[in-house]
Amino acid sequence: MSDFSADLIVASGEHCADMLYITRLNLPDNFIYLGLPEEKIAIVSDLEYDRACANAPEYLTVRNQNEFGPPCKAVELIGRLQEAYNIAEFRIPYDFPAGLAAQLHAANITCKVSGKSFFPARAVKDSYEINCIKDAMRVNELAMMNAFAAIAGSSIANDGSLIYERKPFTSEKLRSIIDSTLAAHDAVGAGTIAAGGTQSSMPHCRGEGVLYANSPIVIDVFPRMNATGYYGDLTRTVVKGKAPEIVKKAFEAVRIVRDECKAMVRSGIAGSVPYDHALKRLTELGFPTGSSEKGFYGFFHGLGHGVGLEIHEEPRLSRKVEHLLQAGEVVTVEPGVYYPEWGGIRLEDIVAVRENDCECLTEIATFLEIK
Repeated sequence: MSDFSADLIVASGEHCADMLYITRLNLPDNFIYLGLPEEKIAIVSDLEYDRACANAPEYLTVRNQNEFGPPCKAVELIGRLQEAYNIAEFRIPYDFPAGLAAQLHAANITCKVSGKSFFPARAVKDSYEINCIKDAMRVNELAMMNAFAAIAGSSIANDGSLIYERKPFTSEKLRSIIDSTLAAHDAVGAGTIAAGGTQSSMPHCRGEGVLYANSPIVIDVFPRMNATGYYGDLTRTVVKGKAPEIVKKAFEAVRIVRDECKAMVRSGIAGSVPYDHALKRLTELGFPTGSSEKGFYGFFHGLGHGVGLEIHEEPRLSRKVEHLLQAGEVVTVEPGVYYPEWGGIRLEDIVAVRENDCECLTEIATFLEIK
């Protein structure tokens, strides 16, 4: 056999970002990607062959798995590919199926596990990818606007609880309005956050139960577009009625810091720099970070993360991140402050890194109170 290695992915385009990135085939069932020095090949079943041929990019060769012999298990098919293409060893992703890797090892097929980033180039988006993220953001913003409209259309009961369509307005109902809007535009909202009151002091709390007036509601929406597989990400915090002074002050502090950090994002800056600025400025504005017997408080998560074919991918804007941002990377900027006594505030936009500044991909307005 030759002494070169080939990239090997066995996954579906729907569930594996690396597979979708390299093949652009959003197929639901597992298939094989073979990356050779001079050729990129997708090996698919009869069921998906015609669709794969119709949708494959020009650089990708699509082959039917039956071209390599009668139907067989994946491990045997990979062995046939190794022989057909004279491959010494395969490079496999960090998250390659463990069971299949064990079978390949038992069959004396050598595989070397890549580092966590199988395709580092994924972090830098081309114009097609950025347009896909923009499309996701427009749908995302529509869902957020429908959430705002529902909150505006709610009434306030004597105990301060919200009433919507003559029923208690709950986090679950607000999520259903958001997620149904996404579904109507061929997007999937999984894990949508609609957390009110003190629940909003826990950054990843999805929220449950009745929502109340004069209290923060953190809404975080991150849909995946079915057609392309790209995500959007958007967070706003609103109050139905009149916000308490502490909430107003926190909202203004987070808004200021978000906008200052967005202004810092450009090619060549380390991911830790805007994060450090956010932590320092929020403290200066009266919102320190720390912990107590009640738990963590203040700004205790990263400032941002990459968005693309995964909702959390490289690069990061966080503590001790030395990676220098590159033009074309897409990141969130989402400072927040959280206090168990009254709740939390988080505001999130997405930006595309440019040489001397960044392009904000978020168009929706930022405001606090909804009457």
